[in-house]
Amino acid sequence: MTNTSTGTSQMFLSFLTSQMGTNEYSTASLLTATTIAAVFVHALLRIYNRFKPYAVDKSLPGPERHPFLGILVTLFYRNRGRMPEALHELSEKYQCTWGGPLPRIGAMGGSYFCTVEAKNIQHILSGNFDNYEKSDRFHNLFRELLGNGIFGVDGATWYRHRKIASHMFSTNLLREAAKVTLTNVQELSTILKDTQTTGKEVDVQDLFFRMTFDVTSVVAFGTEYGSLKNETQHAFAQAFDEMQLLLVQRVPDLFFELKRVFNIGQRERRIRELKVILDDNAKEIIQGRRRTAKDGKLGPDLLSRFIDYADKNNDPISDEELRDVIMNFMAAGRDTTAVALSWSLFELCKHPEVVEKMLEEANEVCGRVDDGNAGDYSYDNIGKLKYIDAVVMEVLRLYPSVPVTVKYAVNDDVLPDGTFIPKGAMVPLSPRAVGRSHQVWGSDASEFKPTRFLNQKEPTAFKYITFNAGKRLCLGKPMALNTLKLTLAYLIQRFEFEDIQGHDGVHETFTMIRKMKGGFPTKATLRQS
Repeated sequence: MTNTSTGTSQMFLSFLTSQMGTNEYSTASLLTATTIAAVFVHALLRIYNRFKPYAVDKSLPGPERHPFLGILVTLFYRNRGRMPEALHELSEKYQCTWGGPLPRIGAMGGSYFCTVEAKNIQHILSGNFDNYEKSDRFHNLFRELLGNGIFGVDGATWYRHRKIASHMFSTNLLREAAKVTLTNVQELSTILKDTQTTGKEVDVQDLFFRMTFDVTSVVAFGTEYGSLKNETQHAFAQAFDEMQLLLVQRVPDLFFELKRVFNIGQRERRIRELKVILDDNAKEIIQGRRRTAKDGKLGPDLLSRFIDYADKNNDPISDEELRDVIMNFMAAGRDTTAVALSWSLFELCKHPEVVEKMLEEANEVCGRVDDGNAGDYSYDNIGKLKYIDAVVMEVLRLYPSVPVTVKYAVNDDVLPDGTFIPKGAMVPLSPRAVGRSHQVWGSDASEFKPTRFLNQKEPTAFKYITFNAGKRLCLGKPMALNTLKLTLAYLIQRFEFEDIQGHDGVHETFTMIRKMKGGFPTKATLRQS
């Protein structure tokens, strides 16, 4: 870089002196030009040293490296929109920790290290937890959506929200959530039944998103939107989806922070518009919960409990904080469950033998469900659905709802496998890459085999990071699993599903979650008793 900068200054000086006649310009003019050139070179060096990648040992396996950009082009630009697949493919290729240098700008951390080994993941998520943070880089990417909520921050703010939320997920809440879920699944079943006369296909992914939006809104905020009864998503949900899509597009954009500050480009302008929509909806929810709390009527929803707990512990929470709580609960409760249901049905359409076993268990535990029987989908019975639990675990192994999370190293560190991690390094953790790793799961890792979760103990959290692990283990895991089991069991008792796209027509789109691009059109036929 120094040679290049020197050459540039020499060319600059040559140009100036060629324009100078010895009689026209004084020595002072030449001195001025030299000073300008020196300042120019110094500025270039400062910029380069500020953003240049960290040195990464060349022996570390990884994608092709380029000057200054490191592995940015190979990893991010050539795999735009398919990062989860790329991480899996590269992890399978190298069979060890891999990575390379990146420029230190935007979301990039100067270097990049990816691993699927359980001992390394345990070290990152538990053993040396405080050294691996979401960091300001992640927070800056998603702050218009997640704000200072539990998914987007570290340190004292994260700990406070985590502590309060940990008191919310009681057995009583899980029982209440099961009742709300059953009501909405029955509503969904009615919609599917109405398609019998027309024979038309239905996008079940869209229905699942509307259903989980309704469930989450009631359980988390005590608000009923009834979006299942409408033909389109609620404006709140639409804005939430679009915001995620736009925010993820910032990741490979080295200058997104500059664009945001000066409101440059269609993406950043639209993000501002969407934030207004989200904030207005959150404000309406918060005002309703505040009024309820003031009247002394504590609702069973999470937000009311959040407010009550904070007040009782002399730790009042602001409306701005509650806005962030709402967005984080929505991301956790609606989106992840909806995509998990979609991918579950996708696999079940390919595996009728699995459906038969699920049907047998559901009939035995919960009773038959048809026009004359509602079945008994109590919280206790849902816990007895062991085979269906294994099906859900297997789906989430292959199709984790959040396929990639990112950490940044606070200080230099060494992983258990001996890999040196420099301060500031970007360290992605990919539940998808781990879940599909032959190194972790054996030769049948790519196969859909629910029995793997029946024939062995539940895998360690660091081999199965769909729900994260360590101190950031998902608090809503029991609720999510219950919702998935109840919904799938009830629907397969009522309907037989046919994949209209024939299995090969499904393409994925990556926002913060992994959903089916264009939806999942299916044909639902009432099951014959």
